[in-house]
Amino acid sequence: MNRTNGTAPPKNRPWTPDEDRLLGTKPDRALARKFGRTTASVAARRHLKHISLIKKWRPEDDKLLGGRPDAQVAMLLKRPRYQVAYRRRQLGIAFKHPDYKQWKPGEIAMLGNHPDRKVAELTGRTVKNVRHKRLKLGIPFFNPEFHPWTRAEDELLGTMPDAELAERIGRSVVSVLKRRNRLGIPNGSPARHVWTQKQLALLGAMSDRNAAEQIGCPEYVATFKRRSLNIPAYVGPKTSCVSWKEDELRLLGMMPDAEVARQIGRSVLAVTQRRELLYIPKADPKLRGWTEDEEKLLGTRPDREIAQQLNRTLGGVSHHRVRLKIPPWRPR
Repeated sequence: MNRTNGTAPPKNRPWTPDEDRLLGTKPDRALARKFGRTTASVAARRHLKHISLIKKWRPEDDKLLGGRPDAQVAMLLKRPRYQVAYRRRQLGIAFKHPDYKQWKPGEIAMLGNHPDRKVAELTGRTVKNVRHKRLKLGIPFFNPEFHPWTRAEDELLGTMPDAELAERIGRSVVSVLKRRNRLGIPNGSPARHVWTQKQLALLGAMSDRNAAEQIGCPEYVATFKRRSLNIPAYVGPKTSCVSWKEDELRLLGMMPDAEVARQIGRSVLAVTQRRELLYIPKADPKLRGWTEDEEKLLGTRPDREIAQQLNRTLGGVSHHRVRLKIPPWRPR
């Protein structure tokens, strides 16, 4: 709406030369109210004419820089504070602040050798100012437990695994890893193990620990290699060669795994693994199978009504319907 006469401005109204001359002299919102246009149209016209909203700096404006704090200069010139600070730095004018003090060499020497709070107390500065100056100079914070790396420790990097070296020199593994990467030293871990057919035959025939001792590699290397080849783990001489009978397989899923294990004389873990291998669901008194009549109801009404009718949970009805790829019920 046009604020002057209360009527809406006509669309696609051409711009007049007087309006173009005023672009950039005031904010777009103020000119939009004056022209009876939208703020977006004024901004688009100004961008089309390559007119910037930033006011040009006059010689009398530059004379105010550095004579008082940036916030006061910004208020006098009606500019944002960041523009005043940028212009001052661009002209190389020093920062003017009543509480600002130049850092002395003795004060800079304290940074990193004492906690920031202690340096702030000694120099009469704020903790934030001390921290900012220390980070600007790239000085790490004070740590009484930190001890610099010696030349002898640097010479050991890469000669042995990082974990072994960290335990030897009393440092953390992360500290050793960062120091080695910073100096560009390659890892000192042993070369990748080359497997032979004789060594592969030991995997699964005995425990991974015993196989690793005979092969001469860490236990985790033997375990990873066995799993990558899909070789089952060694379960012991009593159960590794005992096959499952038909009568034992029929009991799986008919009762809890612990009860089946007690009746057939096997461990609960062996019963659970065999049942899951055959995709047999565990015996659960709360789990009830679906009949054909119940499955025919899916999708004919909302899942909530069917769940109440069948005395099932809403999640169970929705999950079974999605599993059967039945679309949900929608009113026509």
